[in-house]
Amino acid sequence: MSKNPIMTTRELASYIKLNEKTVIKMAQNGKIPGVKIGNQWRFHLAAIDRYLQTDLMESSDRELDSIIQTREDVIPLSRLTAVEFIKLDSSVSTSEKVLTELCAIAYAGGLISKESVLLKELKQREKMLSTAVGSGIAFPHPRHPSEELFKEPKFIILRTTKGAGFSAPDNKPVRLFFMPCATNEFIHIRLLAKISKLLHVSAMTEEFMNAKTKEDILRLLMEFDRTHLFPGRGQ
Repeated sequence: MSKNPIMTTRELASYIKLNEKTVIKMAQNGKIPGVKIGNQWRFHLAAIDRYLQTDLMESSDRELDSIIQTREDVIPLSRLTAVEFIKLDSSVSTSEKVLTELCAIAYAGGLISKESVLLKELKQREKMLSTAVGSGIAFPHPRHPSEELFKEPKFIILRTTKGAGFSAPDNKPVRLFFMPCATNEFIHIRLLAKISKLLHVSAMTEEFMNAKTKEDILRLLMEFDRTHLFPGRGQ
């Protein structure tokens, strides 16, 4: 896949698991970014990524489910991280140090081969558009997730003690960082959708902010999987 593929209406509909008529209506209403050439719509994947970052947190659970639930994607959120990918109460207080620490965690956990390569990608992404979404939360990630960057799909959780300036839309410091480590854009979007659905749960952000241990974080994720992601199913 090219780094910024152009998608047809059918391809985008398949990508975000909506029917083509819904995609066209969303494009016509300006809800998703697209360009109409003649009587055909075309969508840049990078623009869709920016839209999803800002809008996923505001989407309904039903809309998020349409992205998350596919036959190929049935991995519980709790299985996409581990204690080695969680760091609580970090002392870093600037955006650059946050990104550097996220890269260090990814490298120590065997997710990447070179910290410098990922750090460069993360910085470029922040220059394009801040990944902060407000309420003390951000989703740092590279512009073009790929197997060249990440060895397997996971996500990293970093919590800071004081927070860091991250150009958040509410101008508040960011304390809680979720970094999706995806091997392609499709997995990236679904990771973002799962994390967004997690943070929709009442008081979940507060629970993450106040969790004492890494094991507490994992328990929160497992409880979310049981009650919200796969209700009625055993793990």
